[in-house]
Amino acid sequence: MTAAMLCFTCLDAILKSLVVEHGLGMLVTVRNLVQVLLLAGLTPFLGMATLHTRQYGLHLARGACIVATTAFITLALARLPMVQTYAITFSAPLLATLLAALLLKEQPRPAQWVLIAVGFAGVLVALEPGAPAFGPALLFPLGMAAANAVFHVLTRYAGREESAMGLVFWGGAAALLWCLLGLPLFYETLPAHALQLLALGGALGTLAHGFVAAAFRRAPTATVSPILYSQIVWAMLVGYLVFGEKPSPASLIGGSIVAASGVGLVRLSTRS
Repeated sequence: MTAAMLCFTCLDAILKSLVVEHGLGMLVTVRNLVQVLLLAGLTPFLGMATLHTRQYGLHLARGACIVATTAFITLALARLPMVQTYAITFSAPLLATLLAALLLKEQPRPAQWVLIAVGFAGVLVALEPGAPAFGPALLFPLGMAAANAVFHVLTRYAGREESAMGLVFWGGAAALLWCLLGLPLFYETLPAHALQLLALGGALGTLAHGFVAAAFRRAPTATVSPILYSQIVWAMLVGYLVFGEKPSPASLIGGSIVAASGVGLVRLSTRS
């Protein structure tokens, strides 16, 4: 799971560096294309049964969420430091818990409601109201968290009938379909170095999904899920080494509060 978080952070760093000069639509399209091609190439080893599905409409909705999350995280990283972006997007599990309560009738216990409230207080700290950088750009990581929360709930529902790798494949395929439908609106020719970086990023994203699936096969949810918050450590390292970013105290404090709340939610949910 730690390796997966490093891969995801490196993928985001690639998108952050490329979106400065290239259109967002092409970046998202090529990134998803690489993932689908890689997973299709692995199908003979995974078995055709992995791709069995009857939930095409549900996967289309999941694909739309993937496009939205990728777009929002890229727009956020283009304007905000990596640590602050992740500190805010870490609220996705909190939002997913709320949505599951509304849509799947999974009612949180009183202690979970408290943790959700504390987690959102951490998001407010990470937003740094009153700081000079406070502005509309902060809506992008919030949008990413919301789209990711919907994706989590849809995946939980779809996962009742399908394998983990099948969910990854069909989610990526649906996301690619949405991108291809919009391709005439944003097509541009990308230079060789951008395509190479996107190929690397797509491979890292695919590898990350494989690492996540492997982690959950080998350890309980309560052990694995909290490790996703290690991404803020990778964000500090990558942000500083690649982009020269220095995280603000508010981002670190807010991210820590959100992470602690998320870990608490996982622990409580596994005991219920």
